[in-house]
Amino acid sequence: MLRKFRFWAILSAVCILLAFIMLFANFWNLIKYELSKKSELSLSLSLVNPGIGILTADPENKLILKAEVRDSSGMPVQYARILLTSDNDFGSLYPEDVRTNTFGEAIVTYSPPEYDSKNFSDGYAEAIIRASIDDTDISEAVKVKITRTPVVMIHGYQSNGDIFENLMGYLNSKGYECIPFNYDSIKGIAHGSGELKDFLQQQKLVYLSKGIQVGRFDLIAHSMGGLVARYYTCSREYIKNHDIKKIIFISVPHKGSPIASLGAEYFEGQGILDLIPDNPLFTHILPSMINKGLNNTIQTGNIIAQYDEVVGITNASLDEWGIKTELFNLGKSNITVDDILNGTLVQAPIHKGILSNKKVFEKILFMLENKLPYPKLIRGS
Repeated sequence: MLRKFRFWAILSAVCILLAFIMLFANFWNLIKYELSKKSELSLSLSLVNPGIGILTADPENKLILKAEVRDSSGMPVQYARILLTSDNDFGSLYPEDVRTNTFGEAIVTYSPPEYDSKNFSDGYAEAIIRASIDDTDISEAVKVKITRTPVVMIHGYQSNGDIFENLMGYLNSKGYECIPFNYDSIKGIAHGSGELKDFLQQQKLVYLSKGIQVGRFDLIAHSMGGLVARYYTCSREYIKNHDIKKIIFISVPHKGSPIASLGAEYFEGQGILDLIPDNPLFTHILPSMINKGLNNTIQTGNIIAQYDEVVGITNASLDEWGIKTELFNLGKSNITVDDILNGTLVQAPIHKGILSNKKVFEKILFMLENKLPYPKLIRGS
């Protein structure tokens, strides 16, 4: 017992001694730096990924930079104190005050601000990130362009990206880059969700190849496309990717479409079945997903026309999550159920025409340029 006690006592003493030596060494290196001739130091500031020149305006789209300090002989300097700022406080840096490591380096992250039309000219703003060695005139700066978040457009049942032609033209004229996403709606919402996940990852790589770092996208989803967006953003796959900033729903049957029950007699495939109000998607699957089927970490807008032939106002509502529905009166339609079922569901003039209305365009632009509410958290989800 006595031997064991001596062993642990000696081991504890050795550990304390080593800790003291390390503490003293660190303290000594700090003293050496503070007493050094700082005016002869060299500072560099660079992007960890030098291929990036543009960031999208999203505080979660973080850019990683490296500051490096060396002495007059080119050796790395430890404990150099570096202060970081962004001109006009455009965005934020973390940390703002840091000391270099053993290799004379310090890693910092820059977060761009939310989009604000006052700061953007010709679709871009410029961030100037500055690093300086404390108590000296030595500084370096890096410039990065900031641009709007890209907008991905998701069509509905038996449709394609062409349905957004007029809306895309309008948003393009306002400086937004819009990307239509085409998927096989006949195969259903779960299948479309998987296609959307892959599409967004692919688009990130496409932008990166152009020197643009995109963290998250904004989505504009019409009709069944809104259910595809909900399914993806409430799935476990989304937790890993976390790549959506906003969703703007347009004429989406959030509780299904009564007309789909009739459509199931005319059309084949999982897509039309997924739109029936009492199918498992609405009764079980979405309610069992993140926040009962509407992600509370994504800004959300909801729009519908008053006399939509395919989606009623009640079925388009997101009241359960506290999201207001923006209602537009685009007139009434004389179309009958037979008229809809003789062609495709998107031929209904109001259901489709909402994507060609200037007042709706202006509301969508407002939603893109301003912060939207987050769905409230549903307890028990």
